[in-house]
Amino acid sequence: MKGFLNTQYKNLFLWSPFVMAIGAILYFTMHSEPNVQFPILITALSGLIIYKHKNVFITAIALFVFGFFYSVSYTNIIDTPQIYASHKSRYISGTVQDIDFMTDNTRITLKIPANQIDSKYPAHKHALVRLSFNKDSDTPNINDTISGNIMLFHPSAAYVPDDFDFARWAYFNKLSGIGFIKDYNIKSDTNYSENLRTKIHNKSNSVLTDALVLGYKNTIPKSESNIWKTVGVGHIWSISGFHMTLVGGWLFAIFYLLFRCISPITKRIPAKYPAMICAWCGLLFYLGISGFSVATVRAFLMTTLIFMAFIFGRNLLSLRTAVLVFFIIFLINPFYVMHAGFQLSFAAVFGLLWFFDKSEYQKRNKIKYIGHKIYSALMTAVVASVFTLPFIIAHFGYIPLYSLLGNLVILPIFSVAIMPMIMIGTLLAYFGFHGLNNATYDIYTFALHLAESITKLPYATIAMPHMSSLVLGLCIIGLLCIILIVRPDSKNLFIRNINYIIGSVFLASAIIIFAKPQKPLFYSTYDNELVGFVENGKIHFNKARSSKHFFAFGSWRTFNDDSTTDKIARKKCVKGLCKYQTPNWNLVYMQSIKTVIDNINTVCRDESVGFIVSPVSIRAPKCHAKVLTGGMVIYPSGKIRKILNHRLWHKGL
Repeated sequence: MKGFLNTQYKNLFLWSPFVMAIGAILYFTMHSEPNVQFPILITALSGLIIYKHKNVFITAIALFVFGFFYSVSYTNIIDTPQIYASHKSRYISGTVQDIDFMTDNTRITLKIPANQIDSKYPAHKHALVRLSFNKDSDTPNINDTISGNIMLFHPSAAYVPDDFDFARWAYFNKLSGIGFIKDYNIKSDTNYSENLRTKIHNKSNSVLTDALVLGYKNTIPKSESNIWKTVGVGHIWSISGFHMTLVGGWLFAIFYLLFRCISPITKRIPAKYPAMICAWCGLLFYLGISGFSVATVRAFLMTTLIFMAFIFGRNLLSLRTAVLVFFIIFLINPFYVMHAGFQLSFAAVFGLLWFFDKSEYQKRNKIKYIGHKIYSALMTAVVASVFTLPFIIAHFGYIPLYSLLGNLVILPIFSVAIMPMIMIGTLLAYFGFHGLNNATYDIYTFALHLAESITKLPYATIAMPHMSSLVLGLCIIGLLCIILIVRPDSKNLFIRNINYIIGSVFLASAIIIFAKPQKPLFYSTYDNELVGFVENGKIHFNKARSSKHFFAFGSWRTFNDDSTTDKIARKKCVKGLCKYQTPNWNLVYMQSIKTVIDNINTVCRDESVGFIVSPVSIRAPKCHAKVLTGGMVIYPSGKIRKILNHRLWHKGL
């Protein structure tokens, strides 16, 4: 055992970001805010221990503590203003900070004084709100002042356990509210000079430019977006390593050929050095106009380190480089570890670096060289698909069965034709020449038809049940064991493959738990206004509509594997009271305080009732039933899982 542990020392550094991330994830998923004093001081002390101490176990504890308290400190420092009541009609006035061009409408991010959303905030503090308006309405420019009446809501919390918490996402993106604006006045900034990103959008007038160059997320119609996701190439529309590699490679090749022609430079230094510097500047510009998404920043940092490695004669294309980038992005914003893009991006990178890490250069003839390139392309698609599969299931709820075929057929079209053409076409369109952009769209249409034909194959997507945090965590540990456990040099087959064996144990445990999913029979929102009852396998709601809980309908039906396009099924509550019977327990739901006052004594005396769901807390020690309030789900066994809604980012709920 001691010999095995000694073997692992060279990879201990690679484990460090994940220990730190576990601390952060624990904080972000807690049910209530931890009562801690001086989190910044604790963060600094744990960082000092990490830097100074050599003991592995103490360093691991310090990394965990650092991740936890750094997240606590960061959360308290940003202190995003929150809405404490929904506003059906609220007059606001603010300046446009960002514009997001979508297929059906346009969204703007507006910076307003925080006291316009709630009087408790001082006048000097500002808030960001995201507002949608009709695509036919006048579109403002960045820095324009908009005033008018809006509908404004607090971002919704998760409606089922382990689901996406929009309120948490909004808090860490400094977004105070979302809503709609119809009638408004625009006061243009007379000194305004249209920012480059918006100017490129206006002049190119191309959804491909918006998506692949400018980084807008929702420019591709949803019907087309679903096709790309089905064939496993949805990542094309999120600017990341694929795009950075292509653009960086082209820029390097162009500048390398250019500098080779300038003999005064190449006589003093190799042409590849200034070519890399110029290519890096081009990638920095690309990062700036593409919106600084997490995946783009990760890819840019990786590319930066690789360029530095070539310039200084080091090999930084390794797992250690990925770990360093992980640390940098975590320090920028620890909440990134909860992002789907962050998880998918690093899963693919770690998997590919691990698989190709032991590849050695071999002199090959042309046939072997071509064969090796085909093998590399095939294994890149396979490895990336395998390592990202748990995250795709966890975040999107399906398996794209033909993702390997989609990557092998579709990605070359984007790599060789669409990406270079749209880059050059965007530059030409800026000066008024749109022919190349139109030709690029024709090729895109051809690729879309190919993708659509793949989606028509049998079982193109396999719907999967909800994946819990426990299952995803076991999958991550299993994959990390395979990648990071050092294989001892031993004649014993078991010991020699210990990384695969340990990893397989965790992955098998995850599969066993995942293969026996339990769906809830009862759902409730945090204020118990909207509830859902599963009857004959289909969820029934106490209301047909609820503007306050609009997204709950879709979340619960998806969680229960119901069609979200069917008409909403209702369960009638007589005078605000619903009785619900299951094989293992019975429940009574009371919709209002008046219903509670009129019925609580009768219901409490009924020994057949196991649960009472009430909009208010009730102190009834002699009640036979368990009184429940707040957001929750109840499983067939009677197990209750509360939904996270008592954190800093839920204050306005």
